[in-house]
Amino acid sequence: MSGQPSSRELYAFNEGKTFVSNIAVRTDGTLLLSTFENGRLYSLDPRADTPKVELVAEFPGANAISSVVANSPDTFTVVGGDHRPYRYELGSMKVWTVFFPGPGQPAVVKTVAEVPDTEMLNGIDSLPSQPHVVLGADSVKGRIFRINTITGAVDVAFSDPALEQDTAIPIGVNGIRVFGPHLYFANSAKGYFGRVPIGPDGSKTGDIEIIARSPETVSQSTSYDDFSVAQPAGGNPTAYITAHTNKVYSIDLVTGEQKLFFGGGDSTVLKRPTSVAVANDGKSIFVTTAGFEVMGGPAKGQVVEIPI
Repeated sequence: MSGQPSSRELYAFNEGKTFVSNIAVRTDGTLLLSTFENGRLYSLDPRADTPKVELVAEFPGANAISSVVANSPDTFTVVGGDHRPYRYELGSMKVWTVFFPGPGQPAVVKTVAEVPDTEMLNGIDSLPSQPHVVLGADSVKGRIFRINTITGAVDVAFSDPALEQDTAIPIGVNGIRVFGPHLYFANSAKGYFGRVPIGPDGSKTGDIEIIARSPETVSQSTSYDDFSVAQPAGGNPTAYITAHTNKVYSIDLVTGEQKLFFGGGDSTVLKRPTSVAVANDGKSIFVTTAGFEVMGGPAKGQVVEIPI
C-alpha cells in the first residue's frame, strides 16, 4: 500500500498444513519458528539467498507449539500440547527446553515441566533477572503462569480481569513481552494492548494500564495477536503488533500513539499474521503468519521481513 515500507517474503510453507505461531531470533540471526498443525520447531536463515527451513525438533504428545523464547544464546523454551480449536486438551500442556550444543550437532530437547491446570499457554517470555524463569499467558482464564525451567516449579504469578477472554473470541491475553519494569500484553478478545508493572520475580506490583485499543470492532478477523518491542536509536520504544486479517500496527510505548504500519485494506502480503520478532540489528522485523487465505482453508504459514 502507498506510503508503507517494502517487504520481502523469506519463506512460505507449501504443504498446506503449517500454521506458524511464534518466532524467536538467535544471536547468530537465525530464526526459530514454532508451528501448529504438526507441532514442530524449525530454523530459518534469513540471510540465505533462498531461505529454507530446517527441522530442529518435534515434541512428543504435542501437535502444536504455541511459543518459543530465549533463555540464553543457546537455550530456548517452548510450550505446547494437544491442540483443539481455541484450546488445548486439559492436562496436555508441557514445557520443554531446546539446547543447541554447537554447529552440526542436533538440538537437545528436555521436558522440564507440565502445566495441568490450564487449557492454554500462549505467549511466553523470560525474566531478564532470571532468564531460566518463564512467564506464560493463560488465554482462557486470564492468568500469568511462572515456570522455572531448571526446577520445573510452576505457579501463577498473578491474574487480572483485564487479561480474561470476552464474548468476541475465546482468546484473552495472547502475546506478552517483558520490557523495562513492565510486562506488556495483548488481549485478543477485548482488543487491549496494555502493561502492568512487575517485580524481578514476575509478580504484579501495580495496576494494569491500557495503552491502546484495537481501532476496529473486535472479531476473529480484526483481533490483536502477538507483538515485539523495538528500541530505535533516538526514538521512543515501539511495539509492533499483528492484527488479523492482514495488518501490523505500531504503538508508541511513551505516547500511546497507534498507527497502521503495514498491510490493511486489500493487501494480501500477510496472510493472517501471528507474531513479530525484531532483527538483531534493530533495522527490520520478521512477521510470521498462519497462512490462511480464508479461515478454515489450507495453512501455508509465511515469514516476511519488513524494514522499520
